[in-house]
Amino acid sequence: MSDKFHTNERLKSRKEIGRLFGKAGRSASAYPIRLAFGETEEMRGTFPFQAAFVVPKRRFKKAVDRNRIKRLMREAYRLNKHLIGAHTEPEVIPERQFALMFIYTGKEEMEFGYLDKKMKKVLGQLMDKL
Repeated sequence: MSDKFHTNERLKSRKEIGRLFGKAGRSASAYPIRLAFGETEEMRGTFPFQAAFVVPKRRFKKAVDRNRIKRLMREAYRLNKHLIGAHTEPEVIPERQFALMFIYTGKEEMEFGYLDKKMKKVLGQLMDKL
């Protein structure tokens, strides 16, 4: 499945990101990826899931390294988002919307095949919890 990762699928709201780390947020993890998720308060766009990707500056000092890891995580999500039913049909408006924050917790950069496998595992855990 090679759907695009649309701009409207990106989680940009500071308010929603803040809620993920409060009482409303839940999590799932498969090293080196941790997923914080929660239902959004208000609908933004037509996608059932909005995602953001984070790599800590503390572990990866160079922006080049952080950006590469985020790119790999985004691609792994794009290829596997069909597992959670993330569609790209703009005419279908979902009844619920979720905010997803993928946090890279590894100490070193992993190869794409490994990240892809772990992304599938984390998305499977997400579906079990929803």
